Amino acid sequence: MKSIRWVLLLLSIAVMLPALGASPDFKDWQNSPQGYFMTKAEHQEWSAIKTQEEAQRFIDQFLAKRGPGFADAVSARAAKADKYFTVGKLPGSKTVRGKTVIVLGPPSTMDVSDIEGNILQHTSSVHHDDYIRGERMGGAYMLLKDYHLVYTSAPGGPIDVTISSDSNTGKDEPRDRSDAKQLDAAFEAAAQASIKTK
Repeated sequence: MKSIRWVLLLLSIAVMLPALGASPDFKDWQNSPQGYFMTKAEHQEWSAIKTQEEAQRFIDQFLAKRGPGFADAVSARAAKADKYFTVGKLPGSKTVRGKTVIVLGPPSTMDVSDIEGNILQHTSSVHHDDYIRGERMGGAYMLLKDYHLVYTSAPGGPIDVTISSDSNTGKDEPRDRSDAKQLDAAFEAAAQASIKTK
């Protein structure tokens, strides 16, 4: 009798799982190419959303404020980021360098350089200070790529940043705090500029 109850319980869970997973997790939308264009104020609004219906209403209003053609333009930029910046299973559009090109457009100039070194400590993200050149101190050997991007006419003014990427995983981040601050300011300026109607 107990085994029949367990079977019925497992079957009811199996039937419920597809219904629960039918709609994608709306909270992840903020990390999508369209979500990259949220202003700080919109991020605050988004963080208060609790239901799929509220999320859909927010997204509809977000897109309406940016006018026709916005979604297609963002999709085209995301496709370029995926084409040129994807490493392994990590899509280029989910990287900092991909986000930069999606939000700011193609850079005025871009240089890519390789940095070889050993890992000094294991981290979940890429930090320049965690790597040394040459064979000192042992550790796992790896290759970093530095993406140096210059925008002479970005929203909010020109920027000159370097984004460091792990060549094995594709994970990346701004090289230092100065680069991170420049990118944050440029992303906010671009998000504000994307709004066509209030």
